[in-house]
Amino acid sequence: MESLAKIREMCKNIGVAEGRTSDEYLFTIQCADLFYYRGNIGQVDIKTGFVDGANDGGIDFIFGESETMYLMQGKTSDSLNLDDIKSVFRKIVDTVVNFSDGKYNDYSGKLKSAFLNAYDKLNEDKNIELVLFTNTVLSEDMRRKIKDFSEEDKMSSYTVTVYDKNDIERKSIEENELIPEDYILIDISNKNHSLSYGNNGLIVNAKASSIKRLYDKWGQNGLFSFNIREHIAQKNVDDAIDKTINEEKDNFWYYNNGITIGCGDFRPDGYKIKLYKFSIINGAQTTTKIGESRSISDSYDFDVVCKIVKANISHDEQSDFIGKISEASNSQKPIRPRDLKSNAIEQKKLQEGCANNGNHSLAVEIKRGVKAPNYKQIREKEYRVTNEFIGQLIYACLLQKPGSARSNKNSMFSSKGDYKSIYLRKHDFDTIFDLVRISSVYDEYSNECIKSAEHKDDMEWISAVQNGKLVVMAVTIYLLKKKRGLVDNCTSDQLHKDNISGLLISNYPKDDLNEKLYDLFEFIVRELKNIYKIKQGSMKITSYSNFFKTDNNYEVILKEFDSLDNWDKDKVASYMEVFPE
Repeated sequence: MESLAKIREMCKNIGVAEGRTSDEYLFTIQCADLFYYRGNIGQVDIKTGFVDGANDGGIDFIFGESETMYLMQGKTSDSLNLDDIKSVFRKIVDTVVNFSDGKYNDYSGKLKSAFLNAYDKLNEDKNIELVLFTNTVLSEDMRRKIKDFSEEDKMSSYTVTVYDKNDIERKSIEENELIPEDYILIDISNKNHSLSYGNNGLIVNAKASSIKRLYDKWGQNGLFSFNIREHIAQKNVDDAIDKTINEEKDNFWYYNNGITIGCGDFRPDGYKIKLYKFSIINGAQTTTKIGESRSISDSYDFDVVCKIVKANISHDEQSDFIGKISEASNSQKPIRPRDLKSNAIEQKKLQEGCANNGNHSLAVEIKRGVKAPNYKQIREKEYRVTNEFIGQLIYACLLQKPGSARSNKNSMFSSKGDYKSIYLRKHDFDTIFDLVRISSVYDEYSNECIKSAEHKDDMEWISAVQNGKLVVMAVTIYLLKKKRGLVDNCTSDQLHKDNISGLLISNYPKDDLNEKLYDLFEFIVRELKNIYKIKQGSMKITSYSNFFKTDNNYEVILKEFDSLDNWDKDKVASYMEVFPE
């Protein structure tokens, strides 16, 4: 894999010990980059996710998002047996159970930080996937035994995934070839068994057994070439598909959205649809579960909705056309509260006001996927933002509710009260611009922390910085409210009032603005870290991610800032000079 040199250099930059930059140690990072970061892994990702070492609980790398936490182990051996593989997963599960029971003091600091922060980011489903990368080539018999093992009681709460040498090699090669020719079988028992869209589109009821046949024949060699997401394991969804296949096959047509095939050409031929130069471009999850099913056969079959789209253009343009269909069909997202407000007059006024603010203009996206009209005029990417992000800044900083802004973004659009206070206010576009600017400086500060000699080995500091952005910014604006005499302390009735206006930092006359803000952020993070350590036991908080989730915790934080001694107050006053009166 070509990423090895890049990854080794990044590891050196963030201070990974030389002994842990060998090919064997970097194997898991390479695979994580390949399968989960699409070749774009960065230093911050490695710093916060790479946990391999003493007391690592059998985990090499952790990758987390709101839907799933991936716990990864890599084995470069080319001769793993079933017991070896079972041992890997059992050790990881033991670690998960220990963390769930609060028994993690004996694990390394890196693992504790990475695990707890990733776990606390998960939504209520708490979906955990256990992943093994190996240079062993697994036989079909071995894979069946691994699947049986994954269904045992201890393992059944998790998604278990093994990528062997062949999987890794296939993934590392960009698949640009379509399947040259094959066919699917359709159900012609119904007189109206197909629906045409001119000569370029067709909807049919395909037999599940013929989809399984395609998977068995081409699943590892082009069947998903143009499906941009492939199959992302989600245990609750996968289990539901399996249950329908095994117990309610006659209802599969009603429950499932089906698949889409993009092709160079297709031709109906009796009970067959012949396909030429084709790929499944939507429905990888459905196809994979059908393909892996042991139940489906000619005698145990059912219908699957199948949409076939032909690229009726030149050969040179075919791949691009199918790619665009794939991108469009895989980009459909559930309607969110934000979407329902995208055409509201107040959102358009927010966009227009930010765009027409002279030297302090922003490009604000108010509808997902649609760039702001002035997008090209705003060249600095940090000033191209969404209305949701602006709402978070208003909610966290001006209204002093960073916990809600971080963990309950939907309420900004779904709650009438929250929406009114955030978006139906009289906006000061100078203030909004400077909040975005402070946010940008914070991002630069966060990146510098990863590289700095002082903090690069302090995982608690990195966790506080990464998870605490909105809290740090909220404290900053709280200190500004105190400086301007708008509040006396955190019990003031004016704390949550929308009472800040005008430019905040952009009228600061000196050239040390970033330096002053860095010092301020550093001071606030240090205090947050101290508060976390003092309150961790009594407040039963498990991670910085968890600590910054609620506004009640923020009230505790502000009380501590109100109690600063005179020495610290003088330091804060010097840093706050970047906010002119």
